[in-house]
Amino acid sequence: MSKKIYLSPSNQRNNTYATGNTNEMAQCDKIANATATALKRCGFEVKVGKSGDTMQNRCNESDKFNADIHMPIHTNAYNGKVTGGTRIFCLNSNGRKAAEAVLKSLGSISPGTADSVSYQTGLYEINVPRALTVYVECEFHDTKTGSDWIRNNTTKIGEAICKGLCNYFGVTYKSQSTSKEKVLDSQGYKKGQKSDGILAIKELLLIAKSKGIIKSGMDENGSFGNGTEKAVNEVLKIGGYKQNGIAGDNFIKYLTKLIRK
Repeated sequence: MSKKIYLSPSNQRNNTYATGNTNEMAQCDKIANATATALKRCGFEVKVGKSGDTMQNRCNESDKFNADIHMPIHTNAYNGKVTGGTRIFCLNSNGRKAAEAVLKSLGSISPGTADSVSYQTGLYEINVPRALTVYVECEFHDTKTGSDWIRNNTTKIGEAICKGLCNYFGVTYKSQSTSKEKVLDSQGYKKGQKSDGILAIKELLLIAKSKGIIKSGMDENGSFGNGTEKAVNEVLKIGGYKQNGIAGDNFIKYLTKLIRK
């Protein structure tokens, strides 16, 4: 069963950013949506609190959702001079492991260096939800450095939060690049087929193997079997293409180019 994450972006529209004519609520809504996109891609069930809604409504909604993690998403501020990094809050030691997993991922990309996990007992969204709360303060928005970084890295922030939760739950993180791999050929020769055209492709694959471009062997007969499919996918992987096991006209052109280098 997939884990449930409730995202509660800040409703603090009066907290203005140092740059960009924006505010904490607007930016945290964007971060929450980016986080939700990444989490869903990785198999989590996600619910995002309505923009500007009250903390009370968010907590009630989180409880009805039966969230495993309740995650408020905020950005921080101090005195307009300190870009302080990522701060993660939790109630007690029960939430520390999850908080540290998110800190490790998000803190490594935020510009500030004073990253930390700390216990907070006075925050409403830490005390009230039934779920374990991981309260994220992404970076300090009241400096130019922090404000510019938050505004320009919404997707990266969401991906980092997702990666931290994946690490905590032992879930495989699926990156954007993995989910959006280029397809070299959607039609062509594939496993189970047998023809003279496949023999020609296998000759090219053997040349590629002799040159050290690939390591996989091919099937001995004229069929497109497991060995040939493995070799084709190895070539596709080199080019960053989706490993769909299809060898069409574009595949032949690409493999020929690799051999001639």
